[in-house]
Order: sequence, then C-alpha cells, then structure tokens
Amino acid sequence: MAPVGPRLRTSGRYADTSGVEPELKGPPADSETGSPSSVSGPPGAGSGPSAGAVDLDAAAVSRQFWLSHMRIGFAVFLAEGLAVVGYLWMTPSGPHRPLLWTTTGLWIAFGAANLSGTRWVADKAWRSTFSLGWTVLSVLAVGGVVALDGGLGSPLVYLLFLPISYAAWAFSPIGSAVCGGTTVATAGVLGLADRNPGVHPGQAFMLFAVLAGTGALATSAAWNRARREAREARLVDQIIWLASTDTLTGCVVRRVFHERLEAEVGGCARHHRHLSLLMIDVDQFKTVNDTFGHLVGDQVLAQVGAVLRSQTRGEDLVARLGGDEFGVLLPDADQSDALAAAERMRAELQRRADPPVTVSIGVGGLSHATPSAEQLLDDADLALYQSKHQGRDSVSVCAPAAIARPRPTPG
Repeated sequence: MAPVGPRLRTSGRYADTSGVEPELKGPPADSETGSPSSVSGPPGAGSGPSAGAVDLDAAAVSRQFWLSHMRIGFAVFLAEGLAVVGYLWMTPSGPHRPLLWTTTGLWIAFGAANLSGTRWVADKAWRSTFSLGWTVLSVLAVGGVVALDGGLGSPLVYLLFLPISYAAWAFSPIGSAVCGGTTVATAGVLGLADRNPGVHPGQAFMLFAVLAGTGALATSAAWNRARREAREARLVDQIIWLASTDTLTGCVVRRVFHERLEAEVGGCARHHRHLSLLMIDVDQFKTVNDTFGHLVGDQVLAQVGAVLRSQTRGEDLVARLGGDEFGVLLPDADQSDALAAAERMRAELQRRADPPVTVSIGVGGLSHATPSAEQLLDDADLALYQSKHQGRDSVSVCAPAAIARPRPTPG
C-alpha cells in the first residue's frame, strides 16, 4: 500500500548547500496497516510529480485494498446475520426471541447500509479507523446477542472468532491486539455474568483460552505481515530508485525528466506559474577523457551531478540527459531566478571540480503564449549553443536571432 518521501529543502529560494550523495531509504510507515505506504522517488527528484512512469499510485492501491477489505467484511457480516436468522427460526422457544429478532434485523440493516457505502468510506483518510471501530462494535454486538440467548451455552458465541480473523487480515498489530483484547474481555464478562447451569466451568475456561490463543495468533500474524510488507516495500523502493536514477551522478534519468517536464508544463500553463529550464553541457569533456582517462571522466560527471543537486531546491529536478549533458527543471522560477541559479552552479563547479572543468548553460523559460515542453526544451537548447558560441564557460538566455541553425557540435 503502497503514494513520496521527504526531499532536501533549503532555507532560501536557491540556498547554497552541500552535496548530498544518493541514498536508498525505506518509505514511511502507513498508519493504516503498519507497513510502508509509498515508495520514495530518486534523489534530486523534488517533491513534485517526478515519479512519472514509476508512479505506483499508492493512494489508489491503498484505496482499492480497503474497499475490498470492507466489502468482504460487511458481506460476511450480512451472511452471519442471515445465519442468526436461520438459528432463531429453528429455535423459536429460546429466550428473548422478540428482542433477538429485532436486534438481528437492525444488525442486517446496518450491515447492508455500510456495505453500500464502502466506496465512499474507502476514499476517506479515516477508513482504517472506521473499519477498526466497526469491528470492535461487532464484537460487543455479538456479546450482547450471546447474553440474550442464554450466555456461553449459546452457539452464537462462536461468532466471536470472526472479528479476530478479520483483524489479522489487514489491521496493524496494535489494531489486531485491540480486537483480540476486546473479544477476550467480552467472553470474560459473559462468563462472569453467566448463570446457565448447563455450562460447565471447564467448558467456559477452554472457550476463553481458545479465544485468547486465537487473538494472540492474529496479533502475531499481523506483526509478521507488517514486517514482510515493510521488506517488500523497501525492495520496491530500491528497484524504482535504480530504474529512475543515474547511479553515477545521482540525477534522475532522461525518461523521468521528460515525464516530469510534461507534467510541470501542463500545471504551470493552467495556473499561469513560472517554469524555467537549464540545459547544461560540460565543456571539452572529450578532452578530459582523452587526457585523464574515462575513470577520471566518470568522476567528473559524478562531481557535476553532486554540484547541480546541491544548488537546487527540493522541488527542482536534476537529470542526466545523456553523456555529459544535464537538465535542471526549476518550477516557480522566473528568468532572474534561473540565471542566478545557473551562475551559482557554474561558479560552484569551478570551485569544486577536480580536475578543473567548466560548463556552458542555456536558460529557457516557459512561454504562456506557446506552452509546450518541446518549445521549452528547444529554447533552452538554443541558449546552450549560444553559450558555446560565446566561448563556453558562460550562461545564456534564449535569443533566437543570435544563432542560426544548424547548430554546431557541442564540446
């Protein structure tokens, strides 16, 4: 049940922070089931919709689980209500039959109403609390029916086992323990209040012991299930991280970048927000490889990725687009913000890179007259080549008249 972990945020719009290497972390626990609730995105992905194709839609998965869980629970609840009707019909001379018929009718009516409303409840944040509360109330209702039917000697007492089984299936260990404890306590009260001479104390004792054992097994099963789901969620987290992240640089891969870009362009166009894009190319990277070797070249790329990620906010997205080319997506950043961020990245890389390297950066901004990802990419790409024409190691803003196509080969 699987819906995104916290991201590195800074105090200012583009505060200067230290580089953070990618780290695999398990997702936070889901308060509904006691297991991890989501898979965190790759480092540098920001808090926006960066998961793209790797989005597991944890909220939808969790909603579907609770919808199925509650539907099955209420269906069984109704079926057992009908079974009680059959029992009452076959034992018309038993105690308190008019009251038991009325109680059972209300039981079935409430069950049917809740079954019809499960789709609405499944959309609510309090669905697990509702399910747990209803389960506890059903235990108390069964206890009342058993008391009316003569106490522990009534065959209806076996209905107490159903809520325990239901709790073990989906509730957290604490929730399962609450249901088990309520069931055992109800049986204890019934035993103390029972005046039926036909129930042997040993029979009552064994019923109480079996209920307690069933509750203990249900709680243990819930605990083991939560541990298994946590391990599985961490494994999925790692798989998604590996599929979404360039492990050399710690930046997201091209696919995730383009998916996030499309989403941001759509959102910014609808809400008239700023969106900027930086296209970054390492200058003369082939010379670095030829001079120092490809191992050093990989180290340079890793340094570039770390610097870029260290100079962005949590909502920004840093991607390695291929080879020595990077892209940085800056939501809610106008041209002046983007230029400031680009200059800071360029200066920081000059300070930290070993061996020394420089970068050329092109700045593009979303045009609300023609809001498209293709146009934004084209503008930023054109600005990058303007930086190359100006002698590299510079930052340029798109000015289409300054350079004619076809564009030169970067280097």
